[in-house]
Amino acid sequence: MLFNSYSCKKPVSRSEGSLQVLTTITPLYCLTINITGDAAHVENLLPSGVGPHEYSLSPGDAKRLAAAQVVIKNGVNLETWLDKALGISGFNASETGKIIVDTSKGINIIDGDPHIWLSPKNAMIQVENIRNALVGIDPDNREIYGRNAALYLKELEALDRDMRDEVQRWTRRELVSFHSAFKYLARDYGLVQAAVIQEKPEMEPSPKHIAEVIDTIKSRKIKAIFTEPLISHKIVDSLANDLKLQVYSLDTLETGAPDRKWYIDKMRTNLTILRKALNREE
Repeated sequence: MLFNSYSCKKPVSRSEGSLQVLTTITPLYCLTINITGDAAHVENLLPSGVGPHEYSLSPGDAKRLAAAQVVIKNGVNLETWLDKALGISGFNASETGKIIVDTSKGINIIDGDPHIWLSPKNAMIQVENIRNALVGIDPDNREIYGRNAALYLKELEALDRDMRDEVQRWTRRELVSFHSAFKYLARDYGLVQAAVIQEKPEMEPSPKHIAEVIDTIKSRKIKAIFTEPLISHKIVDSLANDLKLQVYSLDTLETGAPDRKWYIDKMRTNLTILRKALNREE
């Protein structure tokens, strides 16, 4: 079983689960599986290596949507394809025993940015939203969901505390990143998103915008630039070569292999990268 490989404290679970839960993206899978244990069957819709901006529905995924009782989405228009996919699959949230959970409820959204999970403070709200929805549809497992969520919230609180304490020690906190995925991270932990190379997904930046980014880098004496997995590094490499910048990769966590520890591990890796990059500017 999945939880036999976990090295940290196991969530409360039961041997057989019947509730069928489908998450849209890997971060939500990770949050959800930490709440359910094996009290429910949880799968992630998007395959590893495919982000929500590139996803298209397959026949197999339509069948999984049709079979799901709970569909857990990020919201904030991340899954622009979801309504159509639900229609194709025949999933109907008005049916008894079927629900769609929007995990963005209660989060202070910045400029329509959907990358809410990149702040552990937001992730804790998402956990609470998922727990409440699961308790509502599956009250027989209320105790399991409540206890597991409490355990995981403690892990997220420790991550939140460590990130806050770490960033407070830095004198340089300015980020220049490939796209604007890190607004919530910046807001909640005292970082500054000084510039963004790609303002909108899948749209090449204009020469005027690149010139503005270069001016920001020069005026603020920034020495590091952040790219991401699964993207072309051509523009980043060009800027790095021209301006003598060090390039670091920050993970937006939009895709990955589903695993219970994945979210916290990835966020701690990002923190390590930020420390190395920004401390280098001291």
